[in-house]
Amino acid sequence: MRVACCGLTTLDVIHRVSALPNPDEKVQARSALVEFGGPAANAAFTAVALGCEARLISAVGDGPIGSVVAAQLADAGIELVDVAEADWELPVSAVAVVGAQRSVISMNAARAPAAKWPAGAVQDCAALLVDGHHMDLCIAAAREANGPVLLDGGSWKPGMENLLPFVDYAIVSADFHGQLTGPVAVSRGSMPVLLGDLEIPVPPVAVVDTVGAGDVLHGAALVALARGASFAEALRAAVPIASRSCSHPGAHAWAHVTTEG
Repeated sequence: MRVACCGLTTLDVIHRVSALPNPDEKVQARSALVEFGGPAANAAFTAVALGCEARLISAVGDGPIGSVVAAQLADAGIELVDVAEADWELPVSAVAVVGAQRSVISMNAARAPAAKWPAGAVQDCAALLVDGHHMDLCIAAAREANGPVLLDGGSWKPGMENLLPFVDYAIVSADFHGQLTGPVAVSRGSMPVLLGDLEIPVPPVAVVDTVGAGDVLHGAALVALARGASFAEALRAAVPIASRSCSHPGAHAWAHVTTEG
């Protein structure tokens, strides 16, 4: 079974520090991690970790950073459909982790040029995730999808109103502000996920960091939807996986521990 994830890919540079630096101050990191990230890419990683094939439709490019990320994606077993235009430089996200909290600086896809949609890229996929980055691509993917379309609603983005008519389900953050129709779940960190009147508890874990936890939630829910679960069932399956990911550094280490243990 194959799922598709359309949207943002980044290179994440994650530093664990005791405190954020003040202006004109340097701090020494206790550890550093460099891995691909972005909502769509991390969701695709999660799908592969849960036994699905995953196709990532994103702008990566063949520049120095893009080449590194493309190799990491291939090593993770993710099929990449690269829609990057000439001169595209993959965004780098700088992540500082203090305790269990994270701070992120990233360009995301703010300066991405319009990309041509690769026709047929999602027609053989059982479910599709869209994150609203590279909005035109997300809209084209959602129009073409044959299975359920899941929105990762981390924040409202320009053009989102044109994407929503093609969305079947949405998982949004508590900070998401926008008019949504259809089933919508609200993720609230360690508090229960809300789906209407239904509360889905988040299992407690010893939190190392929360980097990518939301992406893991979306990817795991996508896999469950592709396998025929209802939205509530998909959330019940996905929430414990996302919670478990917080007990490991970064967005990917949880899967290696799960597989090997």
